[in-house]
Amino acid sequence: MSWKSFLEGVYALPSRVFFFDTTLRDGEQTPGVALRVEEKVMIAEALADLGVDVIEAGFAVVSKGEYESVKRISGLGLSAKICSLSRCEKRDIDAAVDTGCDWVHLFIATSELHMKYKLGMEREHVVERAVEMVEYAKSRGIVVHFSAEDATRSDPDFLMHIYKSVRDAGADSLDIPDTVGIALPHVMRSLVMRTKRETGLPVAVHCHDDMGLATANTLAGVEGGAEIVHVTMNGIGERAGNTSLEEVAVALKFLYGVETAINYEKIAKTSKLVARLTGIPIPKNKAVVGDNAFSHESGIHVHGVINNPATYEPIMPEQVGMSRRIIIGKHSGLHSIDTVLRQYGYVLAANEVKEVLNRVKEIADSGHKLGDQELLQIVNELLGSRIMRPVTLKGFQQITTESGDRCLAEFEVNGEMLRVEGVGNTPLESAIDASLKAFNNILGDIQLIGYSLFASPYEDRHPYEAEVVIKIDGNTIVGKGIGKTSGHTILNAMSSAVNQYLSILSRGIGR
Repeated sequence: MSWKSFLEGVYALPSRVFFFDTTLRDGEQTPGVALRVEEKVMIAEALADLGVDVIEAGFAVVSKGEYESVKRISGLGLSAKICSLSRCEKRDIDAAVDTGCDWVHLFIATSELHMKYKLGMEREHVVERAVEMVEYAKSRGIVVHFSAEDATRSDPDFLMHIYKSVRDAGADSLDIPDTVGIALPHVMRSLVMRTKRETGLPVAVHCHDDMGLATANTLAGVEGGAEIVHVTMNGIGERAGNTSLEEVAVALKFLYGVETAINYEKIAKTSKLVARLTGIPIPKNKAVVGDNAFSHESGIHVHGVINNPATYEPIMPEQVGMSRRIIIGKHSGLHSIDTVLRQYGYVLAANEVKEVLNRVKEIADSGHKLGDQELLQIVNELLGSRIMRPVTLKGFQQITTESGDRCLAEFEVNGEMLRVEGVGNTPLESAIDASLKAFNNILGDIQLIGYSLFASPYEDRHPYEAEVVIKIDGNTIVGKGIGKTSGHTILNAMSSAVNQYLSILSRGIGR
């Protein structure tokens, strides 16, 4: 659902919003995070692939490592503009320019608190310094993005004075930082509107999440006309963090109908990369990218989602590179159990599903958490002798050589052993090739429509989970698997999909 038609009658929304990503600068200031140059390069490449417009690659003057990071990233030829943070000092600007970056993010504090206790400067001296350094930076031939640090605690009239002064000195765009996260949405909206009205320059907002309002304040800034948003992947940053890239991106597209350059289907992949390299885990309940964002346990919710995902999902998970998950627990219903078991190749009669559900609730009521592995154990304990599993993965071996990867897989098919060898450039590719060879041998032409592989929330039991979508005789089947390696997991998922298809045929149980 988009509120665009309603909002356009109230606010002068920009036609296009530009993403200024500061994961590598403000995000790295998260306590406990320290990225190596190679890791910064990996993140920068992923951010550019994601479609951000500007990457703040670091603070070049701070250290040799920071300088090298900004220089390396500036030389990659990425689609995004590369920026370095800089104080209003010539040596900072020189360091930034010498890296070959495109932008300099020039800042100086403007609140009475900061000017008195941090800078030890009077207002007029702050303005003089800002103007002098903007002029100097422009003389070095670089784009200047100017920030008035602690803007939301600054005197509004003084703030406008310094913004107009740096505009006249040649600043290309202005940023309004909510440095300690104390702004309210209507305040940020008004401040952006006034800044645009009095300066005529493009305006950015840079929000912190100390009060949990970073995303709300950023979106309010866009409502006020801000064309640039400062964000970090997963909302990482100092103290309580910065505005989350993924939250703002999704809101702008799906709620505001505002154009961006973000490749939305790559959000989850980028989020996971940043989490892995920074060591900051993604909270399970994190909007858009958390494990629970598209997970459902309640039987009522699952029934609705199965019939029409829009009943309990604001967007399709695939739109941001995520997958829907049906969670098994005390709130599960018949549809939940049936759906999950079908994905693992078990197609049960209604009375059998009820039997499994009763056991699930009994275990969950005792305080035990249930994963898919536990569900499959319950099925085998209760119904093992009654369930036909024509295809079972009995063993596999993956071999990596200079020429590529090989997967040796062994399946039991209706009591007979079938051995196949798959090849590919990666262990995952060779496992897919092996499974297609095996099941084409059994059923004829099988098409792999797509697959997704992700880290399991039950890493101590099985590190990976996978979903595959195959087409057999015009039937589209979704199979699910768990495993200890990516190849093992895909082989299990493909087996589950084939078993589901064979079970439907043999038992005549409709979907």
